[in-house]
Amino acid sequence: MSKNWIRIASISGAYMALLIGGAFATGQEAMQFFVAFGFKGLIGLIICGLIMVYTCYSLLNAGRNNDLKTNEDVFRYFCGHWLGVFMTWYTMIMIIAVYGVMLGGVGATLEQAYNIPNIIGSSFMAICTTITLLLGLNKIIKILGIIGPLIILFTVSSAIISLFNDSSTLKAGITLVSSLDILKASDNWFFSAILYSVFSLPGLYGFLPLVGSTTKSGLEVKTISLFGPLLFTAVMAIVVLALLGSIKSVYNSEVPILVLATNVFPIYGSIFAFVIFLGIYSTVTPLIWTVCRRFFDEYTMNFNLLAILLTSICLFGGNLLPFGKLINIIYPSIGYIGLMLFISLVFKDLKFQKAK
Repeated sequence: MSKNWIRIASISGAYMALLIGGAFATGQEAMQFFVAFGFKGLIGLIICGLIMVYTCYSLLNAGRNNDLKTNEDVFRYFCGHWLGVFMTWYTMIMIIAVYGVMLGGVGATLEQAYNIPNIIGSSFMAICTTITLLLGLNKIIKILGIIGPLIILFTVSSAIISLFNDSSTLKAGITLVSSLDILKASDNWFFSAILYSVFSLPGLYGFLPLVGSTTKSGLEVKTISLFGPLLFTAVMAIVVLALLGSIKSVYNSEVPILVLATNVFPIYGSIFAFVIFLGIYSTVTPLIWTVCRRFFDEYTMNFNLLAILLTSICLFGGNLLPFGKLINIIYPSIGYIGLMLFISLVFKDLKFQKAK
């Protein structure tokens, strides 16, 4: 494999790793954005995948063709000066909130799998994340490029085995889901799909353009934009189908994917808790990096101190509410901001094409 394809695979893996996170790896995203709507949720997932391909390409391409060195540069480029500044600060606040949610997700996962006290699991993740932040962007991309595919492998294998074991219950699950009390990201399936496709944009705005500035060619950008989002969507579809097939046993669980894995093979379920740990780690690290990088250069004392301070604050906040409740409160609100960023991105691209 050439170095170019290795780099494409690495960046695509980093993209998927950033999206995976705690809510995906635990199954909460799949439950609240797609499973809760049954068959319509599957249609929404297709729409979501197409939008993600477009946004990934647009952000990478903007970074490659423009001198965008910070996340504020990116927001100003797409949103204009004043809205760009507002979005910069809002996004940083929301990233910090998501960081707290992810740390809470680790605690919930390890507590459910191993009966480890919530605060201990969260603290262990906080330490791992802080150490990784000190390594810098290039090391983060390399690490996430390995972890992303690894998580997908474990997640897909668990979901597929569960799906085959309970394939006869899939139709029943689609019918039953409407009568169950499941937290939903939105009351409408179509809007829920739109929200999911854009709620990651606040984080991607600060990450993908900076990565795009390191790409070597337009073909590399196009390949990454197809491979990363479409593979992620395919994985999400398998997870959604597996959860629908086992809806009776997972609909009220804080970590539904862990329930699937444990039902398939008890020991594997214990291993899968570690996979979820990696999924959360793979998302919080690049997100919190974008915040620290906004204020200070990498490898400086101020950068390191800010990373430690933010981690300490999020560790406390992430243990205030149950994980599922935190997801339901914070993630949809980020989706609305992501929708504004998506509209800004489309208008910027249309303006560019018109000028061209």
